[in-house]
Amino acid sequence: MGHDVFDHTYFNGVDGMGDIPDVNPPDYSLINQTEHAVLTLIRMSKAYPNQITLIALGPLTNLALARRMDPDISSRFKEIIIMGGNIRGVGNMDVAAEFNFWMDPEAAQVVLREYKCPMKVVPWEVCQEHGLEWGFITSWLTADTPKARFIRDILHNLTQQQQQDGALTYTPSDTLATAVAMDAALAQTASNVYATVEIKGEFTRAQMVVDWGRLSQKSPNIDVMQNLDMTRYKELLTEAVH
Repeated sequence: MGHDVFDHTYFNGVDGMGDIPDVNPPDYSLINQTEHAVLTLIRMSKAYPNQITLIALGPLTNLALARRMDPDISSRFKEIIIMGGNIRGVGNMDVAAEFNFWMDPEAAQVVLREYKCPMKVVPWEVCQEHGLEWGFITSWLTADTPKARFIRDILHNLTQQQQQDGALTYTPSDTLATAVAMDAALAQTASNVYATVEIKGEFTRAQMVVDWGRLSQKSPNIDVMQNLDMTRYKELLTEAVH
């Protein structure tokens, strides 16, 4: 519904996987599915009501459209974990906007306002505060396993560029949100608050606005993940490559 169209397709390489040579390239026709993603969400939520934990790692367009096509879908998920938004107005694409919400602010507003299932949000500032030291990244990916070699290869260009740019840590935001889904106890602090998304602001379009003081008197609609157990997080990452 926004006026601008942005293309950030190649952030992780032309192939989305770091452009590493592929000995056995996949059949790209496999991505041409006959069923639209929105229809898949609706169908799966009906087939497994209150059983699906949905991890949203990108713009929320499909989730918002699913809500418009089937209003009841908003209560059929067990929970939704969202990597996106911000809690202190710190932006990474615009002055006050995080990338996933910035790409489709109207969709983010629909999801936060209208979904009735439990929702956890891992915001951009929290991802920044829980970066992984380069020493850990090196030791993590030197494991002599196919999984470790694969991750090391696809991350090579990105991590090398970030180190050259002077980044003190590597911040894999999607990984952090997935870890929260795997272990609910990872979040040592979570705030149950009401939040929405600004869609009209001249300088704040796409900012997630959090009612910390409950001044709006609206019922909380999300749990904001804040202090995360880094020891447990690293354990999950280490287990994942073995």
